[in-house]
Amino acid sequence: MRHGWRYLRLKPAEVLEMTPREFTIVCEENVERTHDEIERAALSAIFNAASANGVGNGKKKRLPKVTELYDRTANATPAKKKADAEHMMEQQRHTDEWLAQYDLSNL
Repeated sequence: MRHGWRYLRLKPAEVLEMTPREFTIVCEENVERTHDEIERAALSAIFNAASANGVGNGKKKRLPKVTELYDRTANATPAKKKADAEHMMEQQRHTDEWLAQYDLSNL
């Protein structure tokens, strides 16, 4: 309930109408939206710096990249990165087991 109100601006009734899975998806997408907004702000800062410093028209001043100002992958928690990697490994194991039932040597 608190997370829905604080980060998503959902009223309690709106939170209760959602299934736990729907709420989780909305929360995950809110994180991505936040990253998108910060990346846009970083890009805007680069444009402002370019116009303030007179970059362009053949001038050789170097501008930073968006990823230098804000790297969204750096904000992923180590636990999330590890969980994602473990999930992918489990999926790969499952796929290998499924493929093992077929004899592909005759193809």
